[in-house]
Amino acid sequence: MKYPVFDNHVHLQRSGRFADAADEFMRKGGSAMLLVNLPPEGNPCSPDFFETMYSEAEKIRNEIAERTGLTVLLAVGPYPVTLIEMAEKEGLPAAEEKMTAGVELAASHVLDGKADAIGEVGRPHFPVSQDIMEASNRIMAECMRRAREVSCAVVLHTEDPHPSMMTRIAELADTAGMDRGRVVKHHCTDLITAEENSGIFPSVKATRELVRSSAAKGARFMMETDYIDDPIRPGAVLGIGTVPKRTKELIESGLFDEDIAWKIHDDNPSSVYGADRLTARRSGN
Repeated sequence: MKYPVFDNHVHLQRSGRFADAADEFMRKGGSAMLLVNLPPEGNPCSPDFFETMYSEAEKIRNEIAERTGLTVLLAVGPYPVTLIEMAEKEGLPAAEEKMTAGVELAASHVLDGKADAIGEVGRPHFPVSQDIMEASNRIMAECMRRAREVSCAVVLHTEDPHPSMMTRIAELADTAGMDRGRVVKHHCTDLITAEENSGIFPSVKATRELVRSSAAKGARFMMETDYIDDPIRPGAVLGIGTVPKRTKELIESGLFDEDIAWKIHDDNPSSVYGADRLTARRSGN
């Protein structure tokens, strides 16, 4: 019985290994991935900044899917730390307005079928001023509202998770009318139970320790490498073949079987991103 392997957070860029990395992922057993846009070089306050970023990500997704045959979902959205650079250039009110416009543009790309989710969005993962954090939370709430409107998932970049923080994220989702199960915590730890994550969907960093701990608790999680395809830091955050490797290790160790692998790598992405989106991307649409 062959099982799928879905990496829930991958960045690819033309200055990196690009399609060679996708080829390696497939050779090592990968079948599908969520590609996440990277901010381009240049002035983030320029009028076409977000359109350039989203369009390039869509081109990369299409090229990778065509070359490899992989199923490639795509998340587009304004990277949270971009707000800080914008605020330094133009002030926080203008920066928040432009980030919100970037969220609206991302939602329109999803609605037009060019992208599949809004992400990675949220708030900085390091200490910032209170006004930056408050603006970031407003932008994150807008991401959830817009995702609800276009019926897609949101992939969140935030500080490291803990149960009370996940509860606060879940409350934001409730206020926005967003299904908690379609709010994905990127770079998550092994907080996979409802008591630990309040219904937010965990995307677990695929270290050996974290995936083993997660698998011992259940199967409601996805795995990710957060591979950034940086030629200066090859293999960061985790190597592109890590998720297939970890899945094989878990099966061989008896922590789960191939039926559970199907749950983690197919049923879970289908529930989060939409089975129709996965089906369409599998068929190359």
